[in-house]
Amino acid sequence: MNLSRLRRRAVWSFWAEALARATAPAVGILAAYLAAALFGLANPWACAAVLLLAAIALAFGISRLRRPSHAEIDRRIERASGLRHRPLSMLEDEPENDGPLAEAIWQIHQRRIEASLQNARTGRVFIDAVARDPLGLRGLLLLLLAAGAIIAGPQALPRISGAFSLPEWPFAGPGVNAWLSPPAFTGAPPLVLQAGQAYPVLAGSSLTVVVDGLRHRPTVVLGSKSLTAGALAQDSFRVDAVLTASASLRIGSWWDPLARFRFNVSPPDAPDITLARPVVVNRQLILKWHATDHYGLETLTAALVPTGHPDAAPEILPLPVAGADPRNLSGVAKPDISDSPFAGLPVTLQLTARNLAGVARSTDPVTIALPPPGLRDKTALALAAIRQKLALAPGQKPASGDALNRLAQQPLSKVSASADVQMAALAAALKAGEISAAQAGSLLNTLAHEVEAGPDYQPAKALAAAAQALEQALQQAANGGQPLDAKRLQNLLAAMQSALAQHLQALGPKASSPSGSPPMNASDLNRMAEQIAQDEAAGNTAKAQAELHQLEQILSALQSARPMTAADAARAAAASQASQDLAKMTQGESALLNQTNQGAASPGTQAALRSQLESTRQNLGKAGINLPGLGDTSAAMKNAQDALTRQDGTTALDAENSAIQGLQKAAAALVAASQGLSFGAGGQGGSAADSLENGSSGAPDENAMPGLLPSSGNAAGAIEQQIIKNDSNPGAPAATHQYYHRLLNPDAP
Repeated sequence: MNLSRLRRRAVWSFWAEALARATAPAVGILAAYLAAALFGLANPWACAAVLLLAAIALAFGISRLRRPSHAEIDRRIERASGLRHRPLSMLEDEPENDGPLAEAIWQIHQRRIEASLQNARTGRVFIDAVARDPLGLRGLLLLLLAAGAIIAGPQALPRISGAFSLPEWPFAGPGVNAWLSPPAFTGAPPLVLQAGQAYPVLAGSSLTVVVDGLRHRPTVVLGSKSLTAGALAQDSFRVDAVLTASASLRIGSWWDPLARFRFNVSPPDAPDITLARPVVVNRQLILKWHATDHYGLETLTAALVPTGHPDAAPEILPLPVAGADPRNLSGVAKPDISDSPFAGLPVTLQLTARNLAGVARSTDPVTIALPPPGLRDKTALALAAIRQKLALAPGQKPASGDALNRLAQQPLSKVSASADVQMAALAAALKAGEISAAQAGSLLNTLAHEVEAGPDYQPAKALAAAAQALEQALQQAANGGQPLDAKRLQNLLAAMQSALAQHLQALGPKASSPSGSPPMNASDLNRMAEQIAQDEAAGNTAKAQAELHQLEQILSALQSARPMTAADAARAAAASQASQDLAKMTQGESALLNQTNQGAASPGTQAALRSQLESTRQNLGKAGINLPGLGDTSAAMKNAQDALTRQDGTTALDAENSAIQGLQKAAAALVAASQGLSFGAGGQGGSAADSLENGSSGAPDENAMPGLLPSSGNAAGAIEQQIIKNDSNPGAPAATHQYYHRLLNPDAP
């Protein structure tokens, strides 16, 4: 090896050992401070003191450095190479005697020395830590660093980075103000940040940093991305950023940052939602659900997907999410599915809740069967069938157009010219592909209802809108919302009265609700709505809610009114006549009972009453109405007649009481039939669903206001109210007795 190169390497090794020995005290001081920082014991003043001590120790060590001599360099090479007798110094010696022989011997000696240097080396850098650290403090320091790193865990790097922040000196210097603004949907206020700290952050939070007292634009690094600070004023700068991922923020240079922050970003949580087993009642889907969320719900939707039809677009039903506490909501929704394109099919139902953060979660799918469409007109049913096929296979628009065109050419029932033209135009649009399947489905549904309603189509829509506006206003006032003043109430009632008049006029002189009961008087509805508003203003919320529930039933029945068929008219006439006959027979039987108690009863009177009962029974049978108990009532009257003939007063009284009870049961059954309470299949109205949900027994309401029940004009209903309720509640107030008396005697003042 070249001797000069070997000596240069030896010089570098010498300086490395010298520098290591000189910097070892300063490094030990800094390592001890790092261990303290990992244990959370660092602060700016301690950092300043440690840096000062380390600088003094380093300066003292460097001051003791000296340049190695030529002899020291050679001695290092000789020791590292195991050379004895200082051969490197011999290379520089000269022989004392001149002469050829001496010169030859000296040359041979020099070559031997050079040959021995072929494997010479400088040796490794050796600090001799044992001699300089006899107590082994370096081991304790390493142990403290390892323990601190384990204890600090994920906070190790933030603690170390924040440990070297210098204190603010008495002189004015740069200042850093930073704050974090959580997303608006949390409703949380901004958070002022402290330098050197780590913060849990919600994704989408806004970070703002303002640096004052700097003449030049500061360096700002978020994670691995440099941010540009904008000038606010002289010596003032601002940085804004949106946090989407965990990162560290450094303001200033890496060796002397003005501030450091650590942000652990997490996404917003999804809402929790549960759904009870849904049921379908009277074309209403009853959904009971409960949802909790940190931020509040934004939307709640129910999706209906037909089973076995993957190409069908789901039907989305929006549900209300209003409540006192938007973070913890329970509700019962009753979306109307009478217009569902999947009517009559099994569907899969899922509820999806989306919170204000835009994160959604769905319930487990539930399979239910939808009821068939509530249509009777053959053409309307055919339109509904075409709509359903189009909804199940949106790509088959030409085939649906052909079916609709055939229906327009040969309708299955009488339709208006306008409906016929609309069917033909829609068929052409479907065949030409000029309309989407969703738009065509909506138009087909409108056409089906127009054909079904006939002249009442537009009036029925207007009545539904007016009734909904009235119900919503009353409901909001009952729930503590906008109060309903007299002027606004009168405007809503006037709009509903106008729509109701047009609806009834379109139906013609003969119209009926689904149960066959006569339509309501508008003045009765006015009185009831005004009573609800008065109860709400007085704070009687429970009573107002009960009255509002009854009003909703009545309005639903009014909206479901339809033209009477000949059979409907015959049944209505027979029921009306029967109610009057039952009222008279009950009065006559009651008078006969009093005469029997006085011993002045005549068998002929009982025979006449029995004859009237048989005549009423035959008339009802011809109209297709079968009231229970009329046969037993007739038998009781026959027994009473026979007992009076034998002058057996005791037996006659028992039989007359049985006859009165039979008449009462028949009157109650007639009332129930006229109100639609006895038909489990139900019509379009919502009373059956409400009765199911509230546990109603179907009995008439004794607290109803006079004239508000659809059967209030029915004397049989009045008899039931007066006799049954009076017998079961003898302590009723005088006003209640007067109410029963007025129903029992419709002609009385």
